[in-house]
Amino acid sequence: MARPTAHRHHPSRRLALALVASAGLAAAAPAGAQTATNPFNCDASALRGVVLGTASLEPASANRGQASCQNATGGLTGVLPAPLAASAVVARTISGGPADRPDLRTALAIGGLADVKIGALGLPLQLPVDTVLDSVQPLLVPLNGLLAPVASLLGVPNLSLDLRPALAQLLPNGGLPDSIVSADAVLAYAGARCTDGKAVPFSTSSVTGLKVLGQPVVVDSALQDTLNLIDTASIDPSRLDPLALLPTATLDTLTGTPLVSGLVNTALRPLIQSLLDALPNIEVPATVANVKITAGGRSAEDGVLTQQALRVQISVLNQAIADVTIGEARVNTAGADCTPPAPAVTPPTTTDLALQCTTRRLVLEDVIARGDRVSLIGAADRALAGKTVSIRFLATGRIVARVRIAPDGSFRATAPLPSRSVRSGNRARYQAVVGREKSLDLKLERRMVVSGVSVRDGKVTIAGRVTRPLARPAATITVTRRVSCKKMAVVARVKPRSDGSFRVTVPAPEGQLAAVYRLGTRVRKTAGNAKTFPTFTLPRAVDLS
Repeated sequence: MARPTAHRHHPSRRLALALVASAGLAAAAPAGAQTATNPFNCDASALRGVVLGTASLEPASANRGQASCQNATGGLTGVLPAPLAASAVVARTISGGPADRPDLRTALAIGGLADVKIGALGLPLQLPVDTVLDSVQPLLVPLNGLLAPVASLLGVPNLSLDLRPALAQLLPNGGLPDSIVSADAVLAYAGARCTDGKAVPFSTSSVTGLKVLGQPVVVDSALQDTLNLIDTASIDPSRLDPLALLPTATLDTLTGTPLVSGLVNTALRPLIQSLLDALPNIEVPATVANVKITAGGRSAEDGVLTQQALRVQISVLNQAIADVTIGEARVNTAGADCTPPAPAVTPPTTTDLALQCTTRRLVLEDVIARGDRVSLIGAADRALAGKTVSIRFLATGRIVARVRIAPDGSFRATAPLPSRSVRSGNRARYQAVVGREKSLDLKLERRMVVSGVSVRDGKVTIAGRVTRPLARPAATITVTRRVSCKKMAVVARVKPRSDGSFRVTVPAPEGQLAAVYRLGTRVRKTAGNAKTFPTFTLPRAVDLS
């Protein structure tokens, strides 16, 4: 017959370890987390259900009926009613995370029992073992085909296997045991946290040391298989171990003979298993006992995740003894706001702006002659901070200055002013170099330069000069501020003086640490030619702080 679906469980955890872990979580939660509203709700129950037809019982719960998840522990109110017994009761909820960050809050609920037992009430019930097994016939296993060597070795054409001793092991002997269902620890966990701005609920359950009608049950992927042997009022012969049905002497003979030992698992076991699979279930009278166990029940509805560890339903002689859920934890994520606060935006610095619109890690921002020196201003990726920048004069190929990059990525240096015969030519260019990183090369003499920038009382003052010959009449100077790498905003217009000098003051942009300005105008190439062409300053990043 078809095998029942297995119910897979998480690895078992001892109750003591769970208590220690939950205590640690509670201790780690900030004090404010206990009073501030948690975006989640949670509650836990150690045990709830009906015993011997009485009204519903729930001897220990935590945070039941509260508006949000809080740190709470439910203690046992009174004594567990017969036939229930337990050495420890767990009902606990834990609210964690910083009080001022709902998106980092957590909720956890734990419910269950330790050393739990549901007894037999001392009822003098006798199981009709003999009646159940009287009709069971020996299983005839033909030893032909691949198993012919086995037949030759044993001297028989087939094996006759008595199933009754093995089947009898699936039935309690005589009266019901003192403990119908027992377990070392039964726990349910449910919790929630915020992940990537969304509420994420989670749950699991743990059952250790489970016994049913005195028979140990291993809580693993075969849990449902094991329970189906006794909880459906029938015995499935296909659940028997094929090799365990062989007489010990026969099995020893087969496994101890090299010529046939390999056939035991490859041929004999599958054959016996197929014969067992073909047998009908052996029915146990419904009046004997009905024990149904559901492990790891889990449901989710309207944002509420409910995790149950163990539900036990027991009836004896058609009388309901208990229908209880041991260990239940719930978490509610409905309406939980997991939106993280908007990250604080730090306005870009002058270094950031200088590198903003280039893929280069090294930028020479300005080159300007001041007296007998050349002032050089630049910016570098902060990863290059502390390294030395070499300034190369391209007309000679020589290094004319060296300077260490500041922690903020900026650097300033001066170099000797080149001779008059060189400085006005196109080869009078400077380039910053750090290892393999190189800046664009900037020309020393340009038709329009910025000679100074100052910031005061929220205003930026830019001074400079346009080299004559100017346009006639003098063209307007347009002052622009960079809004993005593809957009410039005009912030002022000004006329130069007759000598080409200019000075303009503009409001500094609010909330910014730095801004980039560039100025432009039109000039004549020569005094004898009225035609004009555009000229610009280099972009200048200004520290507004």
